Parts: sequence; structure tokens; C-alpha cells
Amino acid sequence: MARKWWALLLLAPILAGGGLYWTWREATSRLEVELARWAEARRAGGWQLTHAPPVRGGFPLGAILELGSVSLRAPNGVGWQSEHAHLGIFAQDTSQLRLELSGAQRLLQPRGEIPVQGEGLVARLRLDGQGGTLEGNALRFGRELQMQSLAVSLFGTDFDVRAAGLLAQGLPRLDTLQVTGRLTQPPGPSVAAWRAGGGALSIGHVELRSGEAVAQLRATITLDAQLQPEGRGTLTLVGVQEGINAMVAAGLVPPSTVGALRTVLSLAARVPPEGGPARVELPMELRNRRITMARIPLGMLPVIEWPGASRR
Repeated sequence: MARKWWALLLLAPILAGGGLYWTWREATSRLEVELARWAEARRAGGWQLTHAPPVRGGFPLGAILELGSVSLRAPNGVGWQSEHAHLGIFAQDTSQLRLELSGAQRLLQPRGEIPVQGEGLVARLRLDGQGGTLEGNALRFGRELQMQSLAVSLFGTDFDVRAAGLLAQGLPRLDTLQVTGRLTQPPGPSVAAWRAGGGALSIGHVELRSGEAVAQLRATITLDAQLQPEGRGTLTLVGVQEGINAMVAAGLVPPSTVGALRTVLSLAARVPPEGGPARVELPMELRNRRITMARIPLGMLPVIEWPGASRR
């Protein structure tokens, strides 16, 4: 009788291991089939997608497909290239896919590409298709943009973007950046169709911190007949003089308007009842690509040439 118990004890881990292996085989097979279906649907919609043959991995903790030389480009010419990608699902959270990118990265554009460097580039995609998250550290997009950390969250048409240590050409260094808002309409087949359907970008909260200066913005952005952004909002500046100095140092304010801007903001600034640095609320407007703050011109946006759209 004792021998039978010993036999069962020895057989149990073998059976358990076999069950784990069978589950892993089934999960990776299903993942590979679903990836192929998704890729076929994207190609049918005009997307360009290529990658090396998947290699299965992750046993026993998860089901992973290792993909090499991944390239994904949308019909509008925007896309991404990754030297290596790991796509997997894990037992601790079966409600989302985890996509980890490593090696050389490139942001594809209609008229070129931008090399991307970063650490810990990880996306988590909800299996119900409602959204996901993207995180990365020590990111650098060519020579134009770099940041210490980035966290993006999407759910339906709502979004939340947070970045720290951001350096961009033409802007003062930002210690932190947060943008939350929503699209009133999901992205359509074209920018013109999205505008015709009443599409707008509702920015509920933007906060930029640079040293002692803090800028907060609420705005609604739409597209005009030329498919260029237009809209109105309210800008709150905390630490008025520090904010002006930062904008002047970055070249955002033309020298001819600095004096008038300082005068207007100094007169309008008020110390809140609870104390603290002076702050001021100012109307912002974007029309015909011209940006004004309290009717003081700040500059012009470059023309946005949307892929596949002809300007009127």
C-alpha cells in the first residue's frame, strides 16, 4: 500500500507539469491564431504589417510570442518599427495582453522616420478592446524631444498623459506635464469625416510645471474648414513673472510683446484668499492658426498636412 502512495506522489508532479505544458501549448497556439487574424484584418483595411515568424515562449508562467523585425504602418502613413517585441498573456491577469518592445525603435511618418530610444517600453492592451496603457522611461525621439518618463492611459475616448523631465525644441524644460481629456467622437476613417461628425477634442485639464511656474489649461479644440485646429480655452498662470520668464527664454513670446504682456499680467494677477503666489486667468484662442492670450498674439501654428486629406 505504501508503494502505491509513493507512486502517486511521484506521478502527481508529472501530471501537473503535463497539464501546465498542455495549457501553455493551447494558450500560445490560440495567441498565434488571434495574432494572424488581427494582422489579416489590418491588412484588409489598408495597413502594412510585417514581422518575423513567431517563436513561442513564456512557459510555465505565461504564454508569449516573440516577434522580430516588427513593422506596423497605418493607411495615413504613421506607424512604428521595433527590432524585438514580446506579446503575451499571464496567469496573474488574463484580462489584458502585455506587449514589450526592445531593441531599436522607430516612429514612422508619411515623410520619414524618427529613431526612438527608451527603456521599459511596455503596453498593456485590454482584451475587451476598450483601451490600454503605455509606459516608458528615458525616452528620446530623435533630437527634438526627450523625457525621463511617460505614462499614457486610454479608455474608450478618454485619455490621460503624464510625463516628467520633458525637453522639447522651442519649449522651456518641463518638470512635469499632465493632460487629461476626451474625444467627443471616436477617430473616423478620415480627419474630414471626423470633423463632419462633430468631432472635437475636449481638454479637461492640462498642467505644466517648470520650476516655480505652473500653467493650467482647459480648452475645446475642433477643426476649421481647412482642417486646421481652432478653439478656445482658459489659461491659469501661477507664478506669473516666472512663467513669463520661461516663455521668453524659450522664444515663445515675440520680443515686441514682452512689455505689454508683463503689464497686462501684473495688473490682472491676484493672490488667492488662502495665500500663495499670485495667479491670473486669461482667455486663450486659436483661430486661423494664430494663438492669442488675452488678445495678445503669441505666435502661429504651422500648417498641419493630414495624410490623405486635401486642403480646401
